Amino acid sequence: MVLSLTGISAAADAKSPENQLLNSYDGNLTQKRIVSIDLLSVMGLPAYFIAEAVKFKAPKPDWKLNTVQILGWDGYNGSMQSIPSERIIALEVRDKDLNLLYRFSDSQLPYSNFVRNATETYPFTMRLPSIPVSDEFYVCFYDRGAIAIAAEVLNKTSQNSFIYIEEGNALLPSNLPLFGQNESVPLNWIMTIGGN
Repeated sequence: MVLSLTGISAAADAKSPENQLLNSYDGNLTQKRIVSIDLLSVMGLPAYFIAEAVKFKAPKPDWKLNTVQILGWDGYNGSMQSIPSERIIALEVRDKDLNLLYRFSDSQLPYSNFVRNATETYPFTMRLPSIPVSDEFYVCFYDRGAIAIAAEVLNKTSQNSFIYIEEGNALLPSNLPLFGQNESVPLNWIMTIGGN
């Protein structure tokens, strides 16, 4: 795996006045070491069924999730050769026991950097129907090689970022191997959710 540094866009189209926003990270993203990763490049074809997962805690009982925003890059660098091919992405919301609450899939093109003429990491916002969640829950994003997801490089294993493996309904720490080395790097997926 090659970890590449990317820029961070300041745009935040997940915000709406009535929504309460929850981040998967603390502090200012511009002060963090951010990399972009797609699991298909790291894990090969099995990654079609593996997701970047983030654990959140509902701020109140029966809180309703309606927006998920990730930072990502689809490879578009402004050239005709980098216009992305259509691929299918998916998103799931799971409760604290990993039971499925909601599943969404779509082409990545409506959300892509290319559509917005952005040549670096950009917020991909997915609007969802209001999904009631309580206590802890997980948002799982299947990039399927279509979008390299922004992640914060950490010094120790994240307490809220995971790799979700659909087969076996399992969560693993988000520690990914470094290309050509026998060591791994702990990551925190960059995600913001909104709800009320």
